[in-house]
Amino acid sequence: MRKFNFVLILAVVSFLTIGVYTIFIQSIDESDFTVETVKGDPTQPAVRSVQAELYDQGLKKVDYNVGLDGRVEKTTDNLISGLFESPYNENGAPADFRRFMRSDYVSTLEQECTSYAMGTPDNNKWELQYWENGKQRVVKKIFPAPAEARKLGETQLYPYKQIGNSLYVLAEDYQIDSETLLYKIDLKGDTIQKINLSVTSKDEVSLLGIHDETVVYYTTESIEGSDETEEKLYLSDGEKIQRLKGLKSFSTEQTGLSADGTKLIVVEREMKDFNWTVYDLASKKSEKHKLDIPLVTDEFGLDEFTELKDGLIYTANRTGNGVINVLVIDPISKRVLYEGNIKDKLKRKETSLNSLILD
Repeated sequence: MRKFNFVLILAVVSFLTIGVYTIFIQSIDESDFTVETVKGDPTQPAVRSVQAELYDQGLKKVDYNVGLDGRVEKTTDNLISGLFESPYNENGAPADFRRFMRSDYVSTLEQECTSYAMGTPDNNKWELQYWENGKQRVVKKIFPAPAEARKLGETQLYPYKQIGNSLYVLAEDYQIDSETLLYKIDLKGDTIQKINLSVTSKDEVSLLGIHDETVVYYTTESIEGSDETEEKLYLSDGEKIQRLKGLKSFSTEQTGLSADGTKLIVVEREMKDFNWTVYDLASKKSEKHKLDIPLVTDEFGLDEFTELKDGLIYTANRTGNGVINVLVIDPISKRVLYEGNIKDKLKRKETSLNSLILD
């Protein structure tokens, strides 16, 4: 009887503690955001879907998604929601699709509100499923594995990018160094075409951009007799391959093709400098550009985000005093297409910038 009374008292105290905690958290003021447009139109196609993901690192722990048109969405990470929230809730996707996404052999891609999941359980067939956010129907396709891919050992498929009706997919043997294969899947005709990338059979290939039949990529090759590696840049037009020289640095995160596929854009973000290089694929000449974007570092760290997407540079920076400055830049014309300031009326230092959501 005493044990039961002890458990009952402990349960009551626990629920009272949670209740007091919840009331206390709800009493804390939340950030109040407004968006000031400095230049450009926030409803233009390149800007209208952009949202800044902000996070309140204080006691209340609130996530904010602030659209550049002023819309604000928020979610609160409190004790009760943490106890009962499901760890698997990929944007409300159907349960069978979520189970497929979590398979060990499956890799995913999210692009323009559509989630692609693809894998090969036994090297003889490829499974592809994709789901558009907000819809109930999941598209499922099974293809016979291409002959070259069947020769790989433990194969991993990586959906890379969807362009029109085509989905580009990388196939790699993730246990040993072997040739990386690139395929184009016709989502309408359900056919698979191999894209010629062959340089040597032992290169690690990283894609930088695809436009029509033009593919730009680099290989990471081991230097014989040392532990060092060498990166080499290539362009393939589907028939022939050429080496591209003249660029000292490039990476998958900050390098991509221009919208028309004729130029390569390399973004370099440092503490005091914001630079980018435009490399013309035809002439093999490059131009360097610079923009002054001040950064603020304090006890909460450095809040900065930069991404190159669809030939445009998106960048956001905390400039102090509760202000996040957002820029959308056309690196070819050097024009600022949009500039806006997200302002927190409470000027909370605990609110930090996580990233920009670009889809």
